[in-house]
Amino acid sequence: MHFRFRSTIISQPQHTTDLLARHLHIPKSSAELLCLRGISTIDQAKNFLAPKLANLPDPMLFKDMDQAVTLICEAMRQQWPIVVYGDYDVDGICATSLLVHFLKSLNITVKWHVPNRLTDGYGLTSAGIRTVCAMVETPALLITVDNGISAVSEVDEAIGAGFRVIVTDHHEPQDRVPAADAVINPKQDDCGFPFAGLAGVGVVFFLIVALRARCMKNGYWNMKTAPNLKRYLDLVALGTVADVMPLVEVNRILVRAGIEMLGERTRPGIWALCEEAGMKEGGVTSEDISYRLAPRINAAGRMGVPETAARLLMAEDVATAQQAAAELEMLNKRRKEIEVSIMDAAVVQCRQQCEQGAQALVVYQDNWHPGVLGIVASRLCDRFHLPTIALADDHEIGMIRGSGRSAQGIDLFTVIGNCHQWLHHFGGHEQAVGLSMDKDNLRRFIKELNNKVKNLLNKTDDFDKTIIIDQQLSGEEATPAFISFLRHLEPCGNENPEPVFLVKGTKLLRTSLVKNEHLRFALQLGDTIYQGIGFGMGDKISMVQDKVDIAFTIKHGCFRGKRMIEVMAVAIRPTR
Repeated sequence: MHFRFRSTIISQPQHTTDLLARHLHIPKSSAELLCLRGISTIDQAKNFLAPKLANLPDPMLFKDMDQAVTLICEAMRQQWPIVVYGDYDVDGICATSLLVHFLKSLNITVKWHVPNRLTDGYGLTSAGIRTVCAMVETPALLITVDNGISAVSEVDEAIGAGFRVIVTDHHEPQDRVPAADAVINPKQDDCGFPFAGLAGVGVVFFLIVALRARCMKNGYWNMKTAPNLKRYLDLVALGTVADVMPLVEVNRILVRAGIEMLGERTRPGIWALCEEAGMKEGGVTSEDISYRLAPRINAAGRMGVPETAARLLMAEDVATAQQAAAELEMLNKRRKEIEVSIMDAAVVQCRQQCEQGAQALVVYQDNWHPGVLGIVASRLCDRFHLPTIALADDHEIGMIRGSGRSAQGIDLFTVIGNCHQWLHHFGGHEQAVGLSMDKDNLRRFIKELNNKVKNLLNKTDDFDKTIIIDQQLSGEEATPAFISFLRHLEPCGNENPEPVFLVKGTKLLRTSLVKNEHLRFALQLGDTIYQGIGFGMGDKISMVQDKVDIAFTIKHGCFRGKRMIEVMAVAIRPTR
């Protein structure tokens, strides 16, 4: 195990640290953390520490935004029904719920459809078009959210069925873009929006910002009657964090404000979801979204009933929300049981591949539940620190199909695209992909994938054992003011990682085992002793009787109304 300091990757001159510390009235150790995030000016620091909604870009910078807003206003005038066509993951469910809720405030007839992961597959399909045709009479307007950018023939089919079509998506465009009336996607080469890292729900949020402005200009609303768009940001935060989008720039502004709204729990569905997750009090963090809220919402799609999650987030009363949240809890428990049964066999496959020098992992079994392949790939990726794809048979299409997750900053979408000759279909983005192929192509695909990743990574033998350290802490630096400052770095996540600290040659206090698996301990930082936990580190109980080097993060939480600070071990090794 090796510790590498982030300052060897990102460095700023010493005078920059001094400048930030002096002007912001913060300790130098706090200013150093800002520098390690690429912040070098006072204005950058202020925008990072106190992101403001007023600094969001103009939504009209999106390509086709004007056409999309004009078309929705035309639908209002002509009294066309609107169908929102979503996706079954957290981002897609949040985007669907947000747009449906907003359009209803315009007194439009709104219908929605979320495909079934197990029977319909991903995105806009011929079967999905037949479903929405049965829901409304044409002419009508179809708006895709979190999908549609690769549905070239399907959009043509929808237009042929009498729909006008707006595509809103954030996935990577391929060679051809659908011939929709408007295509809103910040990843289009000719899109003028200055930030390409939005989630699907983020793209929808900018659509409603532009639509609200047009409705006010047209006299439909005034400043007093127009809806407060901040109340939609809880859904934006939920979908953005769950989809592992970069928590920088525009997303940082949206998610910081959205987490504030999540903490207020004003939406019945959010309140009920937090209750089921045991989050009855206190604020909500990005970590809470990733590990407590998002898995429950995702469980609905994974188990083939995505409408349950949509009903939760669209619920207008507590009773409806509580019922949906309870159903999600049951689905999530079932999902966990299935996932555990798959993981045992998948880990065996991964170990065998690692022993053979694999640079990317591909696990397959014909009868695995297709709904949990994405989360299995994610778990394996976290465990083995390699890009991972999990596959199973899909008897509906007569192929094998599954999901992949990225590791070590690899653009998995690009890598998969370079192996496209062995695939029937693929889509996604840098962090996550979905794909299908003929079973006969599996071996050739695995070989090609490993070659592409090997060329990209030039991976060293101990790469996966390297822990990136932000700072080595001494007792003098670990002051209450410094610990408190860490909250200003939140929300943490993709591209804004939690700072990892290192203390060398220390003796852990009050060590014990939790469930024979996890290591409980106490760590003294300065004059304060903090409780700590090392998940899955129970086997280190003997080691920590002597002095150790410990890498850790610092968690701020709330228990029974009382704020608490806890240390979470990332790595522990004997002091050399």
